[in-house]
Amino acid sequence: MPSSDEILQQIDAAVHDWTVSGDAMRCRPAPEPPPELPPAPAVPYTGHAAARSHLVGRLISQGLTPSEAAAAVRTAETGEPAEHLELALAEAHAAAAEARQHILRAAATLLRALQPAVQAAAAALRQLADATRTTGPDGTGGGPGRRRDRPAWQSPYGPAPRRKR
Repeated sequence: MPSSDEILQQIDAAVHDWTVSGDAMRCRPAPEPPPELPPAPAVPYTGHAAARSHLVGRLISQGLTPSEAAAAVRTAETGEPAEHLELALAEAHAAAAEARQHILRAAATLLRALQPAVQAAAAALRQLADATRTTGPDGTGGGPGRRRDRPAWQSPYGPAPRRKR
């Protein structure tokens, strides 16, 4: 949504430019295209297969051959004893700790980014609460339905009916 300054600039440009028709204020220039982001890497698998592949890659970087790493991950999944089981479990724990740290950093960044919006919303709600406390629904400042042009004991429909004895 354009800001009020942008709208006023468009109106000024249309009013001072005599070569433009009166319909010029109804249109606006085309927005600039968003910057192009690098393409996301295509992963042919997700979930367990991606985790398994990541763990195999970490084990290969630790010095295992691809077949040894795949066998260690397979045996760690099934719980069978194997030659490189401890290394596979240690790498799985390390990968989980790294992922946890990434998630915590992202959550902290998100909280810092949302803090001004939450503070602004809290201030607006406080102002709304103050405004509804000091003014009634008719804007007079009294309680609900309170009118200042007649005594408080009268109802909005006239004086109260008299009791019969």
